[in-house]
Amino acid sequence: MGVDQNPAAVGELFETVTVLMMRHVPAPDGLSLTAAATLGSLQRRGPRRITELATAQGVTQPSMTQLLRRLEDAGLVGRVPDPTDGRVVLIELTEAGDRTLRNRWSTRLARLDTLLATLSDEERAVLERAAEAALPVAQKLVHTLAARD
Repeated sequence: MGVDQNPAAVGELFETVTVLMMRHVPAPDGLSLTAAATLGSLQRRGPRRITELATAQGVTQPSMTQLLRRLEDAGLVGRVPDPTDGRVVLIELTEAGDRTLRNRWSTRLARLDTLLATLSDEERAVLERAAEAALPVAQKLVHTLAARD
């Protein structure tokens, strides 16, 4: 049965991978998922307006403002003037924020590597082939959805 006939299989795969990464391979930095996603967005896309960040994360502007205040107090983001409109402030990732994201990723990869070591060679090969096939498609979905925001 193809994906078009059984979208629940794709949903279950995504749910299982999410649970695995969020619950069983957590990052030790104490960042919430929204905080980490916001920092990641700034890392990938550069400085953004608060309203853009709030929309991208699906939170209200006041909630994003509070989150950014905490991230700024932690030295992970900073405020800079918009070069095209001096009345607007943009949020940018600081060097400390970039380091935090890089450390988060390397820590999670090390934990995942330990977990994958519990699998047989054949099981690891199956996951590797599946990841190589599925990643470009999953990234396309993410980019499609991001373009709509």
